[in-house]
Amino acid sequence: MRGFRTPGDKRPLVLLLGWLGSKHQHLNKYTQMWQTAMPSAQDKALLRFMKDFNYLYSSLCTVRGDTPPVLVHSMSNAGFIAYGTMLHLVSLLSSPITAPAASGESPRLVFDPTQMAAAGGLTARSYGLWGGEGRGARRMGGSGGEHPFSTDPTAMAVLSAFRQVLRNTQGIIIDSAPSQATPGIWSKGFLSAVFSEGAHDIEESHPLLLRGTHALAERYLSLPHVVKRIREIRHAWQYRVPPCPQLYLYSEADALIPYHHVELFMQQQAAHGIPVHHHRWVDSAHCEHYRKHPQQYTNLCRSFSEFCLHSHTSPEVWV
Repeated sequence: MRGFRTPGDKRPLVLLLGWLGSKHQHLNKYTQMWQTAMPSAQDKALLRFMKDFNYLYSSLCTVRGDTPPVLVHSMSNAGFIAYGTMLHLVSLLSSPITAPAASGESPRLVFDPTQMAAAGGLTARSYGLWGGEGRGARRMGGSGGEHPFSTDPTAMAVLSAFRQVLRNTQGIIIDSAPSQATPGIWSKGFLSAVFSEGAHDIEESHPLLLRGTHALAERYLSLPHVVKRIREIRHAWQYRVPPCPQLYLYSEADALIPYHHVELFMQQQAAHGIPVHHHRWVDSAHCEHYRKHPQQYTNLCRSFSEFCLHSHTSPEVWV
């Protein structure tokens, strides 16, 4: 991704969260889009995973003493869930993990690159959204309200770094999301990722498999721990998200995410005081808005980013 100069000579970093099944080559076009949208950039950083973003961001804060603004670009329900999971887990941290500061200096984030590199992906999967309690996670509600990753120092290193990212998030772009957790949406989205096919083709190409997956999704979404995780993620998006502008990019022609689900969530966010911006197309498929309308998509992201970085008041430290 690229950054461009903002007041105080700070270049933004973009956290790009892909859709379920997306790979590096799929997201290259968005990397190129941000390079086009921010042509005056001198820095470039390719961010593949959330842990890599935390690693880079913490390195900048520690080595350069810089706290660059962050823009989040989330794709589909998978990106929405990944970011919401991090929001929830960070909200459970009882106190900042900081190093003692010298006289007259501000505390700085404790950052151990060896722990960060070994942490792997701390995502919805590791937290147990997809089944069980997740790797390294303890059941919530234990003695003393213990954090689910309190016994995993590498995971805590990722979370402490991500909290610093949240403090400096200036804008969030949400592409083709979110939707309500229904068996139809989850089964169609899962098969679309497995077969690398558009959601609009799944019903015709795999009708029997879709029917069976739908039945499994009904049972899965009714499991108590899954219901709890989904509730936590939605709550985190509404009450723990950075108080910065959000841009929703969606379409009436999306065969996976009903546009009225997106608009209902937008209304809920606006009711909580979040500045909400949006654009609705009538002809682009799920996560295909940039392919269908490249120039308009780029212009929307550029103008929104400039608004967040230059016009909108920076959020105060809130976590």
